[in-house]
Amino acid sequence: MFCRDKSFLLYKLDRMFVMMDHNKNGTIEKKDYTAWIKKGLDNMEALGYEVTEERRKRAEKLSGSVYNDFTLYGLTAKNKKTYVGFHSVVSQMPGWKVWAKRSLKETFKLMDFDDSGDWSLEEYVQMVCLPIGITEEDAKESFKMLDTDGNGKLTVDEVTEGFTHYFSDLNKNKWAHMFGRLDSDSDKWEE
Repeated sequence: MFCRDKSFLLYKLDRMFVMMDHNKNGTIEKKDYTAWIKKGLDNMEALGYEVTEERRKRAEKLSGSVYNDFTLYGLTAKNKKTYVGFHSVVSQMPGWKVWAKRSLKETFKLMDFDDSGDWSLEEYVQMVCLPIGITEEDAKESFKMLDTDGNGKLTVDEVTEGFTHYFSDLNKNKWAHMFGRLDSDSDKWEE
């Protein structure tokens, strides 16, 4: 589907804001990022992995850093309009991919449960997707799409590629489904 304006991009960014606003209070705060990682760690623990208190504290500290990078210390996360507006402009600027990769490195470390330097399917589903409401089925499809070399692991470069497309592409394409299936009804993403 082709869209000549930013309406589809705005729809995707709006949707991302809703997923990231864990407590549904209309802002994205550090505690939303902390809740995301806490839920991911709880998921891993429920699967039988050991989650130490030290790991939880380190994750909480890192989640604050990720929040600061991704929201410019909260300036762009005060409300949905600010978040969507900022990211829709910045993602169209030269240098966007460089900034995104730098910002994603911390997120990547945060969600790399086994500290292997890549994400397994289980880490991606349990740590990244389920905590923000993406279904397991959609997460698995997204993983396959992101795993461009087909080795069953996601690198920071593969994740950055998908992330930057999701946050910058104006037209519907495979990357639009990185965070779950999107509605194809263009009436839902009018500007």
